[in-house]
Amino acid sequence: MRRPTRALRRLFLALRRPRFPGEEELVSLDLETTSLDPKSAVILSIAAVPIRGRRIVLSESFTRTVRAEGPVDLEAVKYHRLRPVDVAQGVAAAEAVKDLVSWLGDRPLIGYCTGFDVAIVDRSLRECGSDGLDVERFDLRDLYRMRAMRRDPDAAVPGNLDAMLAGLAVPVTGRHTALGDATAVAMAYLSLRYGSG
Repeated sequence: MRRPTRALRRLFLALRRPRFPGEEELVSLDLETTSLDPKSAVILSIAAVPIRGRRIVLSESFTRTVRAEGPVDLEAVKYHRLRPVDVAQGVAAAEAVKDLVSWLGDRPLIGYCTGFDVAIVDRSLRECGSDGLDVERFDLRDLYRMRAMRRDPDAAVPGNLDAMLAGLAVPVTGRHTALGDATAVAMAYLSLRYGSG
């Protein structure tokens, strides 16, 4: 079977625009966790940043430091820099995720690896007898991939957040902190949605 020509692939991708959330407010969510295993990772910190139109509303951000109930992977500490002593005075995970759900309401989420963060939040909610998050979700990786493929169907698309932020010329501050990453994803989202290309 012949591969579609580059021109046909480009046309197909140009017609297949990424699906963005509506114009309503949405929220950029990020977690820092004890590990990257969605079945056992425990939340150490949560940050959520509202995006209203073309503005990031940092003054209305949601942040919580969560008391770790188990051991913190020392390898992960190299990235998020949250030592056991740093989270010892945090709130219980159940309290943090219930506060998040109450604060979030029905606003859609955007994030990097949104499925991972939502899986951890959902597990924490179920452990305290609550239902999981029931909001629409979008992943920055998908939106970035669609844009990159529209520009050049043969190009390799980076899968890591640092490369995406660099490709979108998003300044990085507070990387590997929940608030820093939630803010960076919000800026990247606005660049993808409203920037040129």
